[in-house]
Amino acid sequence: MKGTLTGGSTEQKPAGGFDSTPFPHAPPGYTLKFTFHRGINLPCADFGSFSSDPYTVAQLNVDIPKRHKQDNNLTFRTPTVRKNRDPVWESEWIVANVPASGFQLKCTVYDEDAADHDDKLGNAYVEVNSISGHWNGIKEQSFKVKKRTGSKRVYLFGNIAALASGRLDVGSHLVISVEFLGKTPSEEGGQVYTVGPNYWFKHFSPLIGRLAGTKDEVQSQNGKKTITRYKYVPLPLLAK
Repeated sequence: MKGTLTGGSTEQKPAGGFDSTPFPHAPPGYTLKFTFHRGINLPCADFGSFSSDPYTVAQLNVDIPKRHKQDNNLTFRTPTVRKNRDPVWESEWIVANVPASGFQLKCTVYDEDAADHDDKLGNAYVEVNSISGHWNGIKEQSFKVKKRTGSKRVYLFGNIAALASGRLDVGSHLVISVEFLGKTPSEEGGQVYTVGPNYWFKHFSPLIGRLAGTKDEVQSQNGKKTITRYKYVPLPLLAK
């Protein structure tokens, strides 16, 4: 690690990931909750089952200057629903400081394929040109998935599968809600960020108990002897 010599001493700089560049000034925005309810008649990507393993990646685009041109926009991913062209996700995403100038939500639907690359099934767009304190939001509205923006293989495959399965192609859609939660409590609105929800998974590990030296006492099966063993310590594995 490189340092700066000051009066014969080396001043250590923070490890990678720290960026002191300030966010551009913007007035405080609004907090919104996006809910990805379900997909309807999504394209078929698996000819064997006439189905797909769909998930959606949403990208939020807003009219706020970035600290750096290469900074990515906020994204959110739903879980994957296996072998279902009408998946139900009911996934919620809460975002703060969405500006009054509105947003564009680009939703890309994919078919998950662990053995190969994930196929793109198409895009759907949610566009809101302005937000005010009286905005009513969007309630379970259907947005068309443009399949021609998907992979050519899926587009061709879907037409063959529709004929073979006898399922009429009446178009693919995503059902999405956007709920207005109010003004973001902040003095600055230059940073759009995810509020939640946060998901925690807990794993009870005897190894962590051994490493931490945490023990407890339990009775033996006959109840005559006390056994000391390392305690199962709860360990949060994942925060999203």
